[in-house]
Amino acid sequence: MRITIVLLTFLAMLGMMQKSNAQVVFIWDDISDKEFTLWAQNNLPCPVYLKAEPDSIDANFERFVPKGHKDKLIQLPIDSLDSPDEFKGQIRYHLTLGNPDAIHDTSYKYVLPYPREKSHILIQGNNSAFTHNLPNSKYAFDFDMPENSLISAARGDTVGFVSVNNKEGGNNEDYLQHANKIMICHDDGTIGVYAHLRHKGALVDIGEQVYSGEIIGLSGNTGFSTTPHLHFVVLAGSKSVPIKFRELPDTLKSGFSYGQKMNF
Repeated sequence: MRITIVLLTFLAMLGMMQKSNAQVVFIWDDISDKEFTLWAQNNLPCPVYLKAEPDSIDANFERFVPKGHKDKLIQLPIDSLDSPDEFKGQIRYHLTLGNPDAIHDTSYKYVLPYPREKSHILIQGNNSAFTHNLPNSKYAFDFDMPENSLISAARGDTVGFVSVNNKEGGNNEDYLQHANKIMICHDDGTIGVYAHLRHKGALVDIGEQVYSGEIIGLSGNTGFSTTPHLHFVVLAGSKSVPIKFRELPDTLKSGFSYGQKMNF
C-alpha cells in the first residue's frame, strides 16, 4: 500500500486564505495492488460538498463530508487505470461550503449587515438584471458603503471561510475571484456571505463563533465591483435563498436607504 497526500487545501483554489493550516480539506490517495482510493478529510468548522471530475473518464464523484469527518471520494479498480499518478493529476475539484440540501429557516429574521446606528443605500436588490440574476446571486443585496465602513454579522454562528489578501477590483469579470469575503455557517446548513471587503478587512478568523450584530469586517472594493459596497447573500449549497430583515419591509427597494431602530 502507498499513501501520498496530493492536495493540502482547497482554500487557495477559491482565492481564500486561512491562518491555521489545520483548518483545511485534505485529499490523499491510497494505492494498493487492487484499488485506487481517494480520501477526503474535512478539518473545516463547517460541512462541505466535494466534487471530483477526472479528465480521463466520463464520471463525476461527489460526497457530502460533515465537519471533522473523512470519506472516500473515489474508489476504482487499479487495473482500470493506465497510470494512477497521471490519473491523480487529471482530477479537477470543486468545493461548496455548507450543506447542499440545507433547508433555510424561513422564520429567521436577519439584522442588516452593518451597525444598528448606520444607514446605507441599497444599490442593487433581489432579481436585478445587472448581476443579481443567477442562482447564487438572485436573492443578494448590495449596500453602498464607503471603504472601511463597519460590517456586522446579519446572523450569528461559526466563521467558515475568511479571505483577506486580495487587493484588486474593478468593473471586469476577470476580478470575480479577487473579492475578499467572510462566510459564516448557520445552524440550518446555510451560509452567509459578506463580499468585496478591503485588503486585510476581516476582523474574525475561521472557526470563531460570532453573534448577530457583531462587527466582523471592513468594507472595500475588491473583486468584480463597480463601486465600494457590501454584497450580502445567504446560500443553501450554491443557490441563494430569500431572507427577511427584522423591523423592515419584506421587500427592500433599490435606491432607498435602510437602517434599523435602536432600542434602549
